[in-house]
Amino acid sequence: MHAEPLRNTDEDPRVVVCAVDTSNGATRVLSMAARLARAFPEAALHVVHVFRTSRFDRAHAAAPGINPDALADAKDHLEFHVTSARAQCRNAVTGHFLVGDPTHEVLRLVGELHANMLVVGTHDHAGFERLLLGSAAETLVRKAGCSVLVVRPHRAG
Repeated sequence: MHAEPLRNTDEDPRVVVCAVDTSNGATRVLSMAARLARAFPEAALHVVHVFRTSRFDRAHAAAPGINPDALADAKDHLEFHVTSARAQCRNAVTGHFLVGDPTHEVLRLVGELHANMLVVGTHDHAGFERLLLGSAAETLVRKAGCSVLVVRPHRAG
């Protein structure tokens, strides 16, 4: 039996945003985003890291009170992931370093870039810990104006 060749639709993702944090799972999230981007050679991959500030302040990178060493470490963290993404796919890769509330800043960037896909990780907090921390991944799934791929932590066993 002869099958016709597969073809893509016009709805291929053109802009993929990958949000990385400082957790051990960030490498797994980035690998999934790079794999996704590789499947769509025309797609641009945007890697974003948000330097978290308090919900109650409107700090900027140059604002007093932000530790310059912590800021430099966060920028290095982003650069590590951008370099890693470039080693995993041939797509155009751009890094974005933002300061503020991670959920708010990622949603803002997704909107500005007109992203088709957002790739994020989850820490799988449960119970009281989730009540205190909230779930950034859940908020992004609900509020992002594009499809969201949530990468769960690797489970042994």
